[in-house]
Amino acid sequence: MASGKTLKENNLVEIDRLFESTARLIAHPLSYRINRGNVQARIEQIRAWTQAEVTH
Repeated sequence: MASGKTLKENNLVEIDRLFESTARLIAHPLSYRINRGNVQARIEQIRAWTQAEVTH
């Protein structure tokens, strides 16, 4: 979710949105099975970080 902070800081306005983007986390299936705990911990860190960004 964009806040528009950069636009406001630079006295700019959005005219049109050309693209939407999303991030994806991709793991090799065997590595994921072997390191599931580490991968899940990293996923939870990313979730917490993105939720903190949305609430600010």
